[in-house]
Amino acid sequence: MSGPSPSAVLSLLRSQLTVHPHIPTSSFADQTVIVTGANGGLGREAAKLIVQLGAQRVILAVRSTSKGEAAREYIAQKTGRKDGVEVWELDLSSFASVRAFGERAKQLARLDAVIENAGMWPTDFKTAEGHEATITVNVLSTVLLAQLLLPKLEETAQSYPETIPRLTLVTSALHKFATLAARKSAGSIIEALDQSTRDWDMRYNDSKLLLVLYGQKLAATAAGADVCITFLNPGYCLSNLKPAHSVGEKVFEKILARSTDEGAWTLVDAVAAEKTKGRHGAYLDDIAVKRPAPWIETSEGQETKERVWKEINSVLGIV
Repeated sequence: MSGPSPSAVLSLLRSQLTVHPHIPTSSFADQTVIVTGANGGLGREAAKLIVQLGAQRVILAVRSTSKGEAAREYIAQKTGRKDGVEVWELDLSSFASVRAFGERAKQLARLDAVIENAGMWPTDFKTAEGHEATITVNVLSTVLLAQLLLPKLEETAQSYPETIPRLTLVTSALHKFATLAARKSAGSIIEALDQSTRDWDMRYNDSKLLLVLYGQKLAATAAGADVCITFLNPGYCLSNLKPAHSVGEKVFEKILARSTDEGAWTLVDAVAAEKTKGRHGAYLDDIAVKRPAPWIETSEGQETKERVWKEINSVLGIV
């Protein structure tokens, strides 16, 4: 894996210029859904649409509860629904916060869908839980939350056999642009990524590749659990993840970026109950099952996946 291939670049450009997702119409009646990073951007709009589609209970998982309350009020104004939306604190820079959220989720009567949308785009060196913050937030805490919520999703599948619970990890097509030079380290990949870098954009790309690698293994281990696990690329969208600052970035955004609504629609489509067939363990792009980075299928890619799985589980204390 040595960065973006010409075909990956062309595929991204073609997708951004020619594919325009349509608004989902799937029913979420009687369902409970968790959306992380729901205080703004794609997460908030996805939560709003899920409310409109009839969900009984939508949980906005947010780092700032004040911003979460503002999002709840926004959703109430836009949908006309004053009930069914809750704000729960979740700080992905803190393993304790993630575990507390997981404990709270155990008390839910049911959990039908989870959209793990929260993440960060780094610009400088910071640490969280003893690791570089991007890796902690985008990878370690994200997969920890998935592991903590899976039992409730599996329990829901047993108690409500008419539905298949869904979990989607929001990744990016930029995982195909990753180099993951840390894999060449004689030691731990995660420890190598704990170091500062001159290329923070690549650190983001690497984090999204790690998420796909771990997610594939997670899906394989949960293959018989009646839970549909997917990894979603919403595309390059207008959001608060990485605002455009330079003239070049603003022009690029104007030409290529999808609207916030279009990005949110891909999130909702990924957890639509009637679209689970053939999706478990799949990478979703342009609201369809697509092939992730071809390198993953190579012997080196598979070996790296096993390393990533073992290392992350060791860091998180997952047996």
